[in-house]
Amino acid sequence: MRKNSLLLFKSAFTLVELLVVIAIIGVLIGLLLPAVQSAREAASRMQCANNLKQLTLAVHNYADTNGSSLPHYGGGPFGALNAGDNPGRWSGFISLLPYMEQNALYDRFISEKVWFGPSSGSSGWSARTIANETGLLGKDNPMAMQLQTLMCPSNAAVGKPEAHTGYTNYLFNFGDNPGYYSNNAQIRGPFGYRNYWAISAVTDGLSNTLCFSERAVDDYGLNSDNVKVQATSYNNAVDGGFGAGNGALTDRTICAGSAPNGKYNIGVGGQIGATGYRFGWFWASTFYHVTFTTTLPPNSPSCYNRASAFNAVMSATSFHPGGVNAALMDGSIRFVSETIDSGTEKAFPNQTTPSGPSPFGIWGAYGSRDGGESLAL
Repeated sequence: MRKNSLLLFKSAFTLVELLVVIAIIGVLIGLLLPAVQSAREAASRMQCANNLKQLTLAVHNYADTNGSSLPHYGGGPFGALNAGDNPGRWSGFISLLPYMEQNALYDRFISEKVWFGPSSGSSGWSARTIANETGLLGKDNPMAMQLQTLMCPSNAAVGKPEAHTGYTNYLFNFGDNPGYYSNNAQIRGPFGYRNYWAISAVTDGLSNTLCFSERAVDDYGLNSDNVKVQATSYNNAVDGGFGAGNGALTDRTICAGSAPNGKYNIGVGGQIGATGYRFGWFWASTFYHVTFTTTLPPNSPSCYNRASAFNAVMSATSFHPGGVNAALMDGSIRFVSETIDSGTEKAFPNQTTPSGPSPFGIWGAYGSRDGGESLAL
């Protein structure tokens, strides 16, 4: 009996041995977890890149169907450019819906004459705003549809805080000039305001011009120190580095360093945290929700001039470590580092009628459609 007990005692683990085994398992888990997270992010980034490729393909299919014309923002269906006959604030994504296998949703925008705005539109177009979305209409608003094609898997989960809100992680290329959004002479990207530029207008070449990039979005509160999802808005444009009158950018470093009290407040005065000015919150709405500029490098701050001209520095951002995915007009996808060359100059020689090479380095050059640059990302 004693012999058997001794044998049983010798075959058991000692406390020290057990602690060593637990420590080894902990080390292995510690080594494995980053690898799993890295693999998950790599898969998410690949899916994100695929979404961008599909969107670029939709742009080309749209152009093939509509006489080589590119989609635009600030207008309704192809050929309906008169503000009195269409909503005037449609984003380019609505026009792309039939080329994203979303024909039924597109038909709803047409049949229900839906648009986003502060009041009812003319000719029967109905503004779908927070003020008139309190009933069933708000629960079935096509603008609130969340399209998975427009969401990057790496983005944090977001809720739906407003009845007319649908998020987008992907934005159209507005260009390198944060000019007056409705003045096509100041827009350097390939997508105009109520203006159908043809593919032939991209004289820098499709492989040298951005089509889409990313924007991180979140259902954040009124203030945030997360530069990727927030922005700073100015009623006094000069405070934001924008000039008076047309509001041309005079000093982009002000935007790059702006965060009063360490917080990015989109909206000022009585509109701090105003949902209407949050970038990436309304995939179906107007320019500052669905476009980005290459004025500042990826993952930089964003600024919005509410004083007069509604200019905006809308930086591309993402939750991918170190940069953003970007789609070129030829359909190729690049991962762009946040340390990419973005120049040293503060503004264009003539920002109200910009022309020639971008002063904002390689990133700026890829924002312009006709700057005469030929650089490699």
